[in-house]
Amino acid sequence: MKILYKILLFLTFLIGLILLVYLDYTDRNRIYSKFIPREFTHINKSIDEVQQVYKRHFYDSNFVFPRENVGKVLIYKNLPLIGRLTGQVINKKEILEFVNNSENFDWGETTWNIKESEYIIRFYNSENREIGIIWVCQIDTCGMTESIPFAPTMKFGGLSKMGREKLSKIVNDAFR
Repeated sequence: MKILYKILLFLTFLIGLILLVYLDYTDRNRIYSKFIPREFTHINKSIDEVQQVYKRHFYDSNFVFPRENVGKVLIYKNLPLIGRLTGQVINKKEILEFVNNSENFDWGETTWNIKESEYIIRFYNSENREIGIIWVCQIDTCGMTESIPFAPTMKFGGLSKMGREKLSKIVNDAFR
């Protein structure tokens, strides 16, 4: 009977560990379908035409990130299993001004995977419900972002030189 109890305990522990790893992975590396309005897609358009569509919507209130009032913003290091323990509150006004200013981003194509992100910035409303998320690749070397919901001010996700400096300051202030 003792051996059966030990096997059952081991299997419960193993299933719990697998579930924990899976939940952490899906939390940090969302398996998602990102909605981008059709007018912003590259289908049958030149790059100049796509850029013009983005520019027309830079100040469109329908596309202000994250589309709801923000209660708080947390930044996390993208670390397996312990990432949520690294969360730091950041200045919501500063980060919202950053992501909604098109000068902080350039038009370069982004070819990276969100698994490569160094930081995850999560936006919460006053009810503590997540309303937006931004994955940030290494600021100094990669300098790319991915966001949900889509925001035209972030262009294709690449940070400009000014954007890298501002985001580095925001991150350094959070983790000092």
